[in-house]
Amino acid sequence: MPDETETKLVEAAFGGDIESFGKLCRRYYPAMVAVGYSVLGDHQLAEDAAQESFARALIRLKNLKNKTKFVPWLAAICRNVAKDMVTTKARQISTYDLSQAARNNNHDDNSSSIRRAIEQLPDSGKELIVLRYYNGLSYEEIGSVLGISKATINGQLTRAKRKMAKYLKHNGFPENQL
Repeated sequence: MPDETETKLVEAAFGGDIESFGKLCRRYYPAMVAVGYSVLGDHQLAEDAAQESFARALIRLKNLKNKTKFVPWLAAICRNVAKDMVTTKARQISTYDLSQAARNNNHDDNSSSIRRAIEQLPDSGKELIVLRYYNGLSYEEIGSVLGISKATINGQLTRAKRKMAKYLKHNGFPENQL
């Protein structure tokens, strides 16, 4: 549930106050980068996605029906921007690029294994893992960003961690590191 300050900022931005919208951007930029990262797996691209999301949100602000749902609405925009970026990037990747990336990623097998385990999760699981463990957001903050309850977050995180553990175990990750 949004706090009173957030509601006032959204109302002011809705009324055309660009400074209020800027405050919302600064407040939720890290969370939107995390949402973008959960889809893209690249911090710089995630920052691009977050910035593009704020630009689109500003243009579409009048379409926001429920002003108390600003952050989940913004997260949905960011998710869609990131997915569009993946589609565009997929068209541009050549076989050579893939082999180069594989060679460059071999320097840290554990990080690569964990990243692959995250990548095999459904999108909702990826978002939760990145928001919780890479960005350190609390359940309350995640709930605010994604518009879901703590119980839903807990259940989905538990399932995502189990899937990751199963994937890692199946792919030879040392059990003492799970």
